Amino acid sequence: MVDDIVVHQGGAPADVAAVRALCEPAGIAIVEDAACAIGATIDSVPIGSHSDMVVFSFHPRKVITTGEGGMIMTGRDDWAKRLRRLREHGMSASAAERHSATTPVLEEYLELGFNYRMTDVQAAIGLVQLGRLDEIVARRRERADRYRRLLADVAGVRIVDDPPYGSSTYQSCWALLDERYPLGRDELLAFLMERGISARRGIMASHLEPAYAGFAHVPLPNTERLTHDSLILPIFHVMTDDEQDQVVDAIHEGARRLDRTTV
Repeated sequence: MVDDIVVHQGGAPADVAAVRALCEPAGIAIVEDAACAIGATIDSVPIGSHSDMVVFSFHPRKVITTGEGGMIMTGRDDWAKRLRRLREHGMSASAAERHSATTPVLEEYLELGFNYRMTDVQAAIGLVQLGRLDEIVARRRERADRYRRLLADVAGVRIVDDPPYGSSTYQSCWALLDERYPLGRDELLAFLMERGISARRGIMASHLEPAYAGFAHVPLPNTERLTHDSLILPIFHVMTDDEQDQVVDAIHEGARRLDRTTV
C-alpha cells in the first residue's frame, strides 16, 4: 500500500482536505504526523478525525507528555488490531489477555513485532495530562497571541498564526525573519543566548540535512526560506509575563541594531 505523510508542523494544522483531494482518487492512504498537534483543530474538528491514521508524540517538549512515547489512532478495526499486535512482539494474544484468561493461552508470533508497550505509570501520567489538554492548549495560544501583540511593531519579525481552516496548539511558536530585521536568524539565536534565552532554529528541511546530501529534489524555495530564516521562541503553558517579556525585550533590542554584523 502506498501512503502519504502529512506533517502538522509545530502544531499548526496542515490542509488535510487538499491532500485528501489528491490522494483519495489514487487510492493513497493518508497518515498524519501530528506529533506536535494534539489539541489542534481543522474546521473546528480535533485533529485525528480527518484521515486513515494519525500519530501523536508524548515527548517532554510536546503539548502533553508521558515522559516519552506516543500514540497511534485509526478508525479501521483491522489496522488497530494489527497495531496492537505489532507493539507487543507480534504476538497473537497480548500479555493482558493471557493473564486474564481462565484457560491456558498458547500465544503465537504471527509476524515480527516490537516492544512498544507504554508502562502503566506513563499511561497514568498521560491520562491526567489529557484531562488538562484544553486548558494547556488555551494557555499556549494565549502566550502566542501575546508574542504577536508585543512584537507587532518590530519590522521583519512575523509570528506564526493559525491557518484560515484551523487552530494551532503552538507546541512550537516560530518566528520568520526577513531582510528588514537587522540580525540574521543565527545571529539572533546567539544574541538571545547571550541574554540567557534559549531559542532554537525553526522549521527544518530534510533535504538540506547531511544525511540527504546528494539526493535529487525539486526546487523548494519556500521550504528553504523557512529553514534559513525561522527560529522557535520559548513558549510553555506556565510561562509568566515576566519570562516572556525578557524574550520580547531582547528581540526589540536586536531590532535597534543598524547592521547585520556577527554578534
